[in-house]
Formats: sequence, structure tokens, C-alpha cells
Amino acid sequence: MLWCATEATADPAQTDRPDLLTRVLEVSPVGIVVVEPSGEITTANERATEILGLERGEITDRTYDHPEWHIFYEDGTPIPESEHPVTRVLETGEPVLGFEHWIELPDGSRRWLSSHSAPVLDDDGTVERVVVGLDDATALKRREERLQWMIENETLADVGGWELDLETETVEGTVGMRRLHGDDSYSQSFEELLEYYHPEDRAEIRAAAERCRDTGEGFELEVRRRTAEGTQRWVRLSGERVSDGDSPVIRGVVRDITVSKEREQRLTVMNRMLRHNIRNKLNVVLGHADRLGRELGRLDFPARLEAKQQELLAVLEEATNASETLQSEVELLEQLLREASGFRIEEARASAREIQTASEDLYSLAETARKFDRAVRQEPSTETVDVDDVVTEVWERYTERYETATLALDSTDATITGNRVAIRLAVEILVENAVEHTDTADPTVSLSVEETGDGRVRIRVDDDGPGIPHQEFEVLERGTETQIVHSSGLGLWTVQWLTRRLGGEFAVHDREEGRGTSVELLFTAAETAA
Repeated sequence: MLWCATEATADPAQTDRPDLLTRVLEVSPVGIVVVEPSGEITTANERATEILGLERGEITDRTYDHPEWHIFYEDGTPIPESEHPVTRVLETGEPVLGFEHWIELPDGSRRWLSSHSAPVLDDDGTVERVVVGLDDATALKRREERLQWMIENETLADVGGWELDLETETVEGTVGMRRLHGDDSYSQSFEELLEYYHPEDRAEIRAAAERCRDTGEGFELEVRRRTAEGTQRWVRLSGERVSDGDSPVIRGVVRDITVSKEREQRLTVMNRMLRHNIRNKLNVVLGHADRLGRELGRLDFPARLEAKQQELLAVLEEATNASETLQSEVELLEQLLREASGFRIEEARASAREIQTASEDLYSLAETARKFDRAVRQEPSTETVDVDDVVTEVWERYTERYETATLALDSTDATITGNRVAIRLAVEILVENAVEHTDTADPTVSLSVEETGDGRVRIRVDDDGPGIPHQEFEVLERGTETQIVHSSGLGLWTVQWLTRRLGGEFAVHDREEGRGTSVELLFTAAETAA
């Protein structure tokens, strides 16, 4: 089109088809203006008048750098004359193509233009004219802005879109899907996609997709998904069948619900644990309080003894020879003394101690739950943490606290990106659980740190205790508790939450050699994370 404009602006004597080129110029879908070396605009076609919102005469009355041309970059910065594409063509003799900018029209509206400026050269290479092609790309710009807005919303909402082609069984993903996946490329087969989901969830996903394909029934599932980096996340996966031309597809959304899922888990676990422990402790308090009350009820005998003593003295004064009456009063006195001896002071003290202990346990439980919850709620930190330093501090503290336990330390210099307080708390919980939940008088706990060789750091705690019941493994693996199946404490849950909040992996299993349990925390090394 620029070629046509160039030919149309050339000397008519050099052109065999001036009328045709002029007609082509007028019906061109692209706005075209011709600028002289002086800066004057000599030609503008009909499409140019539509794009610029001016009559043809108003356009040709201006120069290309007239101040009434309000043109500016995307960020609102006015385009200086030195950067104007026509100026650059006049100075260099080289075309400037694909120059995009905003222009404010006389009515105050704005249009996004894409311009292409090319020189018309004479025989010695001097610029005779500059032909400018103008294209109104406002609609395209608005679509780009809307797409960017959708991408930003996907990021804010932790949402990604996906589409399954039912003929090729290929899955494509949006930018948000690629971000959730942790990989810039997201085009794979349905079976390859299933490999990223937890083995226990794959059958449910496959069945839901097949029902959607066969019957059109939509689905919404809460499942566990592994990112390209190996981190497990909870996601809400939904999809529905739609027709894309002649090819049916399933389109859906994946939303990361890890934070809300873990919040739900925390509420469930803490509610169950607090309800269970508070009920048990209150039963202890009430039982011992009742027992103490019964014992204290025996303490009214001194008043009864004093009244009977006065009665006895009166009898002795009035009837010294009434042996039967005297005998009955002596018997009464003996009865009162037996009642006094029936008060068990040590049992009362023991009940008071039990009440005090149960109350202190309840207070400690509340403080522990508050401490754990506060740690889990903290936003993940980006500080570099010296893992060897943290683990050594824990080892020194608990070696001093538990004199009968043997704590072994095998650590190496390693750093990760995370929250120092949260990592230390997780290690403390594991060491404390290993020492206290044992059936031996002198337990052995091994604490180690190692680099795995694939850019990650492993923190491991081994013990020689009775091991964790299978029920505990099942609950921690599933990530949910029920009325029938639940774990016994808050510690391992807290370690799991803290680890996942920091982007790490949590694993617990029986030791390969001997009895006991191994708990592993796996984090990305700081150098790799950077």
C-alpha cells in the first residue's frame, strides 16, 4: 500500500497508471498521508480523515509536527519531535515501521495508532517525500489491555485456565495455568497431566472428565497437585464441555486453594484437639473438686464437739452417780473423734494438686495452640536462613534440657530461603516429640542436615521410639480428619503447615533400620531459589 502511495505521489509523467493508483489510494483501508521535506502535509486519503477525525483540508493545513497533533506514548509521555517517526525518516532516509502511539482527537477521544513511515527517494538518494500509513489499532489495544487485566486477575486470584481437546486429548493452559504449574510451557497430553496429580486423586479426575465428555456433566473437585518444582498444592479443579466450532472441548479453571485448605485443616485440627483436651482436663478438675468437697465437708466436727462438751460437763455436775448417762456421753465423744480421724488430709492435698496441674495443662495447651497458629499464619519470608546454625541451636538447647536423652547432630553448611523462626519451630517440635513420645528411659534422637545434590536441602529427624501409628500416617497423607479418623496431636500438623507455607516438602515414614520414625523436611537451596 505504501508502494501505491509512493507511485501515486511520483511525477505523473513517470507513471503509466496515475488514475488507477489514485483510486487505489482513496479506497485503501489504511490511512495514508504524504509529507514534504518542509514538513507540510500535501496529501491525505479518505481513510486518514476518518482515523484522524479531521477534514482533508484541516489535515493538509498542518505540518506533521504541528503542536495540535497531540500524540504520546503508552505511558502518557508526549512524543518529542526528535523521536517522531517522520523526523527520523527525513534524517536517516530509512523507513520506520510499526511505530505505536496514542493520539488525542479534536473531540477529546483517544485512538491507538500503528504507523509505518517510508521515504520516497530521488535518483541520488535524497528524501523527496515521506509516506505515512496509519492503522487504527484501538480495538486491538483494548483487547490487549483486557487480556492483561485478565492475566493480572488470574495472578491475584491464583487461578489458571485450561482446555482439553477431546479429539487429540491435548491440554493447553493460560498464562495463569503456566504460573501455577511453575513452567513456561504448558501443552501436554491428558495422561501426562494426570501424572502431576496425587495418585489417590487421579481416578476421580479421570472419571469426572469422562462423564463430562460423555454426558456434558460439569465437575468441581478438590485435589492435590504437584508443580513442576515438585511442591504439592491443593487446587480446586472445575470443567465443563463446550463446542468450539466442530470440535468439542472441555474448558475449565484451576484455582490454588492451598492457603484456604490449610486454614480449614487448622480450624478442624485445633477444634478437635482443644475440644478433646479441654473436656478431659475439665473432667479431672470436676472429679477432684468433688472429692475435695467431700473431704472438706468432714471439717464441721469441731462445732459439734464443742456443743457436746458443754452438755457433757453439765451432766457430770448434776449427776455424778448416773453412770448410764455418763457412759452414753463417752460413747458420743468417741464417735466424734472417729469422725475427725476420717478426714484424709493427704488425699485432699492430692486432689488440689491434680486441679492445679490440670489447670496449668489447659493454659499451656492454649499457649501452644496460639504459638503454632501465629507461626503458621506468618507470610513466607525471603530472608536467607543458615540451616546449620538453626539446627545447632536446637541441638544445644534440647541436649541441655533432656539430660537422659542422647541427641546426635550431623550437619553441613547449607542455606535456604525462608523464615528462620518458622524453620526453628518446626525442628524444635520434631525433636521434642521424638524425646517425649517414647517408651524408653534414654531415647536416642538423630538430627541431620544435608544437601541432596539437586539444589535442595534436607533436614531429617530420626528417633528410636515406638513409631507413629498407621492412623497418623493416613491422616497426614490425606490432609483431612474425620470424626472416626484423626491424629492425636498438633505438632506434626504444625510442622507440615509450616513446611508447605515455605514452599518445602514434608515426609514421615518408618525407619529402614530398627524401630522408630524418620521425618524429613525438604527445601530449595537459597542459591537455586535465587
